[in-house]
Amino acid sequence: MAVTKIHRTSRFTLYIGVLITLVVLGLFYLGGEVPMYEHLVADMSQPRFTDLLLYWCYLLLVITVVVWALFMIASSLKQLRENSQKALGGFLALLGLVALLVITYLIGDETLLNIPGYEGNDNRPAMLKITDMWLYSSYVMFSVTILAMIILPLIVGRKK
Repeated sequence: MAVTKIHRTSRFTLYIGVLITLVVLGLFYLGGEVPMYEHLVADMSQPRFTDLLLYWCYLLLVITVVVWALFMIASSLKQLRENSQKALGGFLALLGLVALLVITYLIGDETLLNIPGYEGNDNRPAMLKITDMWLYSSYVMFSVTILAMIILPLIVGRKK
């Protein structure tokens, strides 16, 4: 009974998330352009609902990270009671992620960008370093994922 309720709830949540995403994408692609007098750069296409799309992506990212962290902590605490050795692995993974973010933040470039027509306040050293941190971390995690997809089947195949 509980498993059925969990499946129903997760399926409903997925459908709602996909529906909102489709509406936001529809608005972005079909919602027209910013009026000419509001263009930041005169000769560039600027969709009207770009901010909505970006905020929706930010919200999805925050929800994903928060839910992942909560499940990671809950799983680690549960494993701590059952098998302390496995729980240590979960905490090490979390510590590795934090270390990755710190290292990629430190190597980020803080040189101000020359952006024609941009008058906002996001072109500052701290924001530029955070942007580099996310980009570099994504590159590292993508590379590790690809390597794991190539190497793990070879290791598992040898054990059999």
